Parts: sequence; structure tokens; C-alpha cells
Amino acid sequence: MYQHLILLIASYFFYWYTSNNLLILLIFVTLITYYCGNKSYSAKNNGIKKIFLAIGTIGPLLVLGYFKYFNFFLSSFSTIAGQDFNFWKIILPIGISFYTFQGLSYVFDLYRGTLKPAKSLREYALFISFFPQLVAGPIVRASEFLPQLKNKVIITPENLQFGITLILWGIFKKVVIADSLAPVVNIYLDKPIGLPSIIIIFATFLFGIQIYCDFSGYTDIAIGTARILGFRLPQNFLRPYLTQSPTEFWHRWHITLSRFIRDYLYIPLGGNRKGHIRTYINLNVTWLICGLWHGAAWNFVLWGGYHGLLLTIHKLLGKDLKIGQNSQFLNKSYAGILTKILITQYFVFLGWLIFRVGDPTNLLYCLEKFIIFDFDFQKSIQLILFIGGLILVALLYAISINKKLSSYIFHFITYDWIEYFALLNLRKWFLYVLIIVFSIFWLMPPKTPEFIYFTF
Repeated sequence: MYQHLILLIASYFFYWYTSNNLLILLIFVTLITYYCGNKSYSAKNNGIKKIFLAIGTIGPLLVLGYFKYFNFFLSSFSTIAGQDFNFWKIILPIGISFYTFQGLSYVFDLYRGTLKPAKSLREYALFISFFPQLVAGPIVRASEFLPQLKNKVIITPENLQFGITLILWGIFKKVVIADSLAPVVNIYLDKPIGLPSIIIIFATFLFGIQIYCDFSGYTDIAIGTARILGFRLPQNFLRPYLTQSPTEFWHRWHITLSRFIRDYLYIPLGGNRKGHIRTYINLNVTWLICGLWHGAAWNFVLWGGYHGLLLTIHKLLGKDLKIGQNSQFLNKSYAGILTKILITQYFVFLGWLIFRVGDPTNLLYCLEKFIIFDFDFQKSIQLILFIGGLILVALLYAISINKKLSSYIFHFITYDWIEYFALLNLRKWFLYVLIIVFSIFWLMPPKTPEFIYFTF
């Protein structure tokens, strides 16, 4: 279909425009995963199937490993050996982690026999390189994308209205919220030594908001752009800061990555099928790798290990020891639900501190100040922040006592407002567009940094 060919050319041009000759890596990953995946599917001999599985897996991972991790491992070895090495100037290709995972999912699914091969290389190449989600996800599976290529690319009024609604909201989150918070976060967390606990906690809170608006903002733009063209991409975020446990958090944050490591790493390692101890080991190995996927630095590995530990503790206390499962307060009352949300987000945001602060000395200082509150209010504004935080928590608990008001607020914050605005009649919808476009241009900061996940 010529429309798909045009989209493929546009996707390759988009990547070439942003990455120049690194387009060759995208093409390489496309070719090796396509042919090895197809061969592993069609091979009758199990040994041959495994050979093509190995080639189709190792090839892309070698490319990813060289461009993303070579200097990281060289630096680590240099530190251990006590010797200085000359580091190579290696440019990290934009989106390499994302399109590599998409290609690997195709190989794995064909090997398992849960997917039929793409009808043509052109269709598969479009699946890997589809420009809206190429550089930062969502991580789409072939079973979700390829069937949609049976349809012609038709821009309908409904899809156009929904897509523009979501794109504008994504731009607002990225440009107005995330980019406005970035300079404040940088001031405090780049040089945190000497800052009191209240500032460290406040800056960590701001970074949590920044990374959510930055990453989910890109996802909204990607999903909205694809929707205009008639494609439906999987949801990647679902109100993660309202989750009541670490497990639920990872069901709602970067959803497509979570399911990838669950289906292609955690379950193949044995999942929860081989006893409690093996389950805990599988969880922690999986999340250490997940942390390394996020970035070539030890704080990312530590962040992954931290979340693996959180998930292990939650599984041990909740599912294995069944602590709190029969609590009427925790499970039935709004105050109990609020308590679980606040506890969960405390540990999630503690994790964001590990994610954000790369220097070991700075990180240890920040962790100490975050965990052990020092009640050091050097300036009046810091005392105001502390008192304001206490008042906010007290207000939330006061509201939670009133079931009717709590139910109304919960319904309001969980309502699908994008769907609501997208279904407005044209006159009201144009008013929404004007308001949000005006807000973007009026409130956007002078400098807008690139998306955080472009570096992953």
C-alpha cells in the first residue's frame, strides 16, 4: 500500500534528520530481527530455530551494548583496576533502546509461535520505525501494530479531533510544566550539599512531577499523532501517582516497558512458578536489568535494584504473609486508601532521588536528608513549605472522612478528561484549543530542554 511506503519514507527521513548516519543502525536492527524472526518461525528443526533466535537476539543487543554501555563498562573496569583508559567518543543513537526492544519482541513472539510473520519487509520496517513513537515509545508489539496495516490511512474528523486534543495536552505537560520545573530541580539537585531536608524533599517532589510530565507528555504526543493517522498505540501511563502499592505503580508507569520485562525476562526466568526464593531472585534480577536499560550509570542500576527490592518486600508482606489484606481501614475506607497512596509515593519519590542524582556523594547526602528529616529551617520560606505540607496532608485526611466528598473528588481526578474534551462539539472544542495554545505560548519558559527519555 503506497500510503505505508510514504509513512516509512517519512519515518526514515525523521530519524535521519535527527540522527544522520545513525539511521544505518535502525535499518540493521530492522533487517536482522526481521529475517531471524521469520527463520525461527518457519524452521522445522528446533536447533535451527534456536540458532536464529540467538542471532536475532544477540545482534541487536551487541549494537545496543556498544553504543550505550561500552564506555560505562570501560569506566567501571578502569575504576576497579585503578588504571586510566582512553574513552571512545561514542554518540548514543536516539531511541535505540526502544526500537531494539520492539525488534526483540518480534523475534521472541515468532519463536514462541504466538505471532505470524509480517507480510512484507516494508510493513515490518514501518512497525520498527513508525515516527510518532520511534524515539521514546510507547514500546509497541507487532501483534498490536501489524494488523492495523490492513486498513488504509484515513484521517477522520473523530481521530483528528482526538489526536489534536491529546497532542496539545502533551505539549502543555512537557513545555509548560516539565520545562518550567527543570531549572528549579537542577539548582537544588545538581549541588545539594548543605541544603536542609525540606528543600531536598521539595526538589525531589518537583522532579517526580517533571519526569512524569516530560515522559507522559511525549507519549501523549506520540499517541495523538498516531491517532490522527488512524493508528492506535498502547497506553503508557495511567495515573501512576495515585497507586497504592509498588506493584500497582509499575502497572501504571511506563506500562509498555513493564509488560516487556515481565513477558520476555521475568517469566522466562521462572516468574513466580518456582517457589518464593526463586521468585524474589527473578524480581531483583529483572529490575536490575531494567535499571541498566534506563541509563549507563550506576545510579540507574541502583534505582532498578531499589524497585526490585520494593516489589519483593511488597510481595512478601502482602501476598505471601498476607499482612493488611483483611484490614477494613486500609482496604475499605478512603482514609486507608489515602494512607496507602502516600506511603507508596514516599518510596516512589525516594526512588526518583536515586534516579536523578548521579554523583555518589551527593546521592548519599540527599538520601540521608530525605529519610531523616532534620527540621532545619534556614529561611522562612522553608518553614512555610513544611507547614504547608502538613496542612495539605491534614486537609486530605479531613476530606477522606467525608465519603460523599471523597467519592466526588476521586471521580473528578480519575475522569478521562481527554476523551471528554475530544468529544466536545466543534465550537467548544475550538475554545479548548485556543485556551491551551494560548497557555502554552504564554507560560512556556525561554529554554525548553529535550525530552528526558531521549537519552535512554
